[in-house]
Amino acid sequence: MSMYFYDETDDWPEYQIIKDDIRGMEKEHLEIRKELQKIESAFESDPSSALLKAKVHRLKKKMKEIEKKLDESLSLYR
Repeated sequence: MSMYFYDETDDWPEYQIIKDDIRGMEKEHLEIRKELQKIESAFESDPSSALLKAKVHRLKKKMKEIEKKLDESLSLYR
């Protein structure tokens, strides 16, 4: 028996599923952040565009949702 919890979790399929879920959320968060930067840049060029404003709002909301899920998932292992 190991002294550290994380040394033993490699054999647990449940733990691997959770790690994969967290990695997926982190990847999605990164992709959204990149897209948001592009949209915000375009919005700065054309601040009167309602479509770009709506996209920025939608992406920020989606990022907050992912951040909340990540915080909840990661708090289980702190």
